[in-house]
Amino acid sequence: MVPDSAVEEIVPDSVVDMVPDSAVEEIVPDSVVDMVPDSAIEEIVPDSDVDMVPDSAVEEMVSDSVVSLCPRCGTFHAGGVFSEECYQALRNARRCARCGLLHEDYDLPAKLFHCQEGFDCEIYIPNVDELVLRGNTIILPDHVTKRLQEHVDKMHEAKTAAREASNCFGKQ
Repeated sequence: MVPDSAVEEIVPDSVVDMVPDSAVEEIVPDSVVDMVPDSAIEEIVPDSDVDMVPDSAVEEMVSDSVVSLCPRCGTFHAGGVFSEECYQALRNARRCARCGLLHEDYDLPAKLFHCQEGFDCEIYIPNVDELVLRGNTIILPDHVTKRLQEHVDKMHEAKTAAREASNCFGKQ
């Protein structure tokens, strides 16, 4: 604590006399509570009838509706990182630029039915403007069907010739 004599040495009397007592009362009120009316305090207090929503529910609602850059797939979509939107965004990113189809959807039938390594839209759909789909099924034109059948026949002949050749070497 500083003695009064030290205060007088630091602050001269002329400075203290310059500020009237009424100005000090106007600048610094006695109480902050006196400045806030009672009605304002009552408005701040929530009623017990109001349902409170947990913060996690608000975050879930906001995150599902906000479109943002996904760190997993690098595309913009709503939903979380492992949501259906992320899966669809990744799937749509793999669509063929030429035909608009997902080649992976047709790889297995191409291997089973036509002895192809995978689906090649240049073989199955020579003219993209004439592409006909029935659901997810590609309706092939007759000339494409004939060409694929010729390819299958050649593959079977090659397998048959390979079997016969291996049987010949096996007998010796």
